[in-house]
Amino acid sequence: MKIHLIFDECLTCDWKSNIHCGKVADGSCVFTALNRCQVERVSCRREQKKLKPFTEIVKGKCPKDKEKCAKM
Repeated sequence: MKIHLIFDECLTCDWKSNIHCGKVADGSCVFTALNRCQVERVSCRREQKKLKPFTEIVKGKCPKDKEKCAKM
């Protein structure tokens, strides 16, 4: 079995639960994560893939009536 190391510029996060929501500026999608750090990490990954990052991060779950962003 081969193990590949991934060098990542994005944050490494812990698993402490403190739910946060990331919102894309144009309102195209939202992303709920376990904590703020994980929302910031997904935002970073979105930028790496040339997608729009989250411009607003708020405490709590995202609205259910908004489209969910793909998990990165």
